[in-house]
Amino acid sequence: MKLLFITPYLPSEISGHAGAQLIFRNIKVLASQHTISVATFINSEEKAKTHELEELGISLIPVLYERNRRGLGGIMQGFIQNFFPIIKSILGIDIFYIAKYNRQGMKKAIIKSFANFKPDLIQIEYNVMHHYSSFFPNIPKVLFQHDISTKVYLRGSLNAGTEGSRRKNARLFKIANRLESGWMKKFDQIITVTEEDKQFCISNWQDLPAIKVIPPQVHVNDIKLGKNRSEICFVGSFNREPNLQALEILLDEIIPRVKNDNPEIVLKIAGKYLPEKLIKKVDTTDGVNYHGFVKDIDAFVASSALFVAPIFIGAGLKMKLTHSLACGTPVLTTPIGAEGINIGSENGLWIEKNPEAFSEKCFQLMKNEPELEKSGIRGQEEVNRLFSPQSVREKLNTLYGTLI
Repeated sequence: MKLLFITPYLPSEISGHAGAQLIFRNIKVLASQHTISVATFINSEEKAKTHELEELGISLIPVLYERNRRGLGGIMQGFIQNFFPIIKSILGIDIFYIAKYNRQGMKKAIIKSFANFKPDLIQIEYNVMHHYSSFFPNIPKVLFQHDISTKVYLRGSLNAGTEGSRRKNARLFKIANRLESGWMKKFDQIITVTEEDKQFCISNWQDLPAIKVIPPQVHVNDIKLGKNRSEICFVGSFNREPNLQALEILLDEIIPRVKNDNPEIVLKIAGKYLPEKLIKKVDTTDGVNYHGFVKDIDAFVASSALFVAPIFIGAGLKMKLTHSLACGTPVLTTPIGAEGINIGSENGLWIEKNPEAFSEKCFQLMKNEPELEKSGIRGQEEVNRLFSPQSVREKLNTLYGTLI
């Protein structure tokens, strides 16, 4: 079978972006059975990472699109290249984050490549790439909904940290609620990563394509590391509001309470794009260390006693949590953070609903080091069973077979 993947991010295991890792892992498990081509946006710095796909025999169609520009010059360049998406966003016609991925360079690239690679099936990753579905009118098309925009903005309108952010999310929710079902109806099949996301779609919109739940697989090399008994950790890309809010809750509410009971506890943080104001806040907060982008993230998480994720907005499955469990590090999170992860406290995943209860549970767990470590071992076994690459490959192949 010939498969064409169209994605906003370069599929890569070393990107530091959970979505890019998910896409790469799915492509990797399919590569031995199918002929695959990938059309993807890339930054200049990502050119050196394309070898991962090339080594799998994947045909790559890279389209240069610079993102996350820094400095005044970068901001001006970003404004120019995204002028029309900005106008659409201001007028309420579209969501900027969606509209900015509708680019002529990608359209030209996939049209040109189609002459040499005639796919049996198209898989479009993320709803931000729905713009390209119309180029393949007679070919089965799958939309992989990594998260549901309407659900993300709805939760942001209710639980964001500031009134301004809640108003912004409420505005985006109205636009997404009006448009998102139309994006999905362009496709023959939808994939969500959690049952909760599937049910949200069914409850809010009618006449959608069939929806299949396929969770992200986990992939962690065998790690032999001892636990640093006083260390807890949090990992995320900090250009995403759920991660920023979670970190601010950790800094403002949870860590002060936990350290008041146990001054030895240290929070270590990893991830790109942390704003300067939060870097300064981390630097002035006792017992908190920011490590920036960490190349060996497996070891970073595996050496921690506990992963803490007070996530109160967002949708989809939080791959950082399944990754932590796969590293043998138990997890403390919220009901929203735990969506799609059917693992209980007996296997190293605890859920608390508010920062005060979260802080108390964190302190209690860190007091019982032997039991915490045993829970991590049980969680590792359970997450590897539920999110195995073999299981994901079987589900994808079964789905493709029904469409072709």
